[in-house]
Amino acid sequence: MSKITYSLPLHNNKNLPNQNLVTDASRYNHNKKPRSGISSSGNGLSSHVRNIYTNGTTQFSLPVKYVAIQILGKGSYGTVCSARDVTAKATQNNKEPLLAIKKITNILNREILLKRAIRELKFMKFFQGHKNIVNLIDVELILEKPYDGLYCYQELIDYDLAKVIHSSVQLTEFHIRYFIYQILCGLKYIHSAGVIHRDLKPGNILCTVNGSLKICDFGLARGIEQIAVTAVQQQDITNYVATRWYRAPEIILSRKPYDKSIDMWAVGCILGEFYNRRPLFMGNDSMHQIYQVIKTLGYPPNQLLVEYGSVKAWNLINNNSFSTTEKKDWISVLPGASADAINLMDNLLCWEPDKRISVFEALDHRFVDNVRRNNDEPSCPHGIFDFEYESHLKSMDALKEYLINEISTFRANRK
Repeated sequence: MSKITYSLPLHNNKNLPNQNLVTDASRYNHNKKPRSGISSSGNGLSSHVRNIYTNGTTQFSLPVKYVAIQILGKGSYGTVCSARDVTAKATQNNKEPLLAIKKITNILNREILLKRAIRELKFMKFFQGHKNIVNLIDVELILEKPYDGLYCYQELIDYDLAKVIHSSVQLTEFHIRYFIYQILCGLKYIHSAGVIHRDLKPGNILCTVNGSLKICDFGLARGIEQIAVTAVQQQDITNYVATRWYRAPEIILSRKPYDKSIDMWAVGCILGEFYNRRPLFMGNDSMHQIYQVIKTLGYPPNQLLVEYGSVKAWNLINNNSFSTTEKKDWISVLPGASADAINLMDNLLCWEPDKRISVFEALDHRFVDNVRRNNDEPSCPHGIFDFEYESHLKSMDALKEYLINEISTFRANRK
């Protein structure tokens, strides 16, 4: 296999120079016929020639049609870079379309990464095509070290909503209504399939320069029928620190199942953040998070805490320091918020999950009246998402085989 090696800049919008050509055909076994999208030597797409981009420990192996531009971010699970598809039809300004390539490393050795990757891939296939949900363009599994990993090729979105909210850009009432409306449209599509996103926050909502929003990151999503909060599930979501500020209180305090209303709580948190330009509830740990909520919503009903039946709920009952705290007026919490916004906040951020309005009711709220397009709010046409597949994946080998089959199916349907 031939490889063209480039140096990948960490922060550089310039095109990458061709630094050197590496001939490495001896490492490719031409007698092997890997399944579509699976490669032991980087042959995941249509060509034996791959572009290799390196920067320190960062190593990307890309099909020759893609030219990497820069590293967009790094995390514990992998790295994301931007790239240009030089074979695609030029768009505005005569430039090839850009995409984001997420490389998840060490995926075949960690069960949690395999499960999350399978889940997210299945969700993105299931929700493909909705304008307010991020679009997956391609996916491949590279097995050749040091480039090995799961490569997810997605449309590149200019910003995430967190960067927009916390920027100096002035947000008018119209902007906020339109942004919330788009989130609700995407969430309606998701909820209509019986799926709870569970990780809705500004960082997981992408925003184009034209103001179009797209929900992403379905790695924590679950089905309604799945939600019986076992110790493993509770640890899964409770330890997800970045999500804490948008986490509904029943997730922290209750041992009982939760439902779609946890996503509506997150929508309320995002709505408040639009006006405050900072998160509403910024807890340092789970109980501090609850205390931050109490400061604004007042002390929760004792009967609700009793129903929760958890140690944390009982500890809250026995803690007298917050028992007399009363709810604040949203006008004092969110100066400048409209009456419609205040009313919507009251319907989204309440202690009792069954009192929160659904995404369907939120779309009927007067807050989004002047930005609404009633004939463009589809429900998912595929029906309820089937989670039954998870019951068969009891081993690492089964998970690996399933992921490979999912990749092959996706790429076959894409063509």
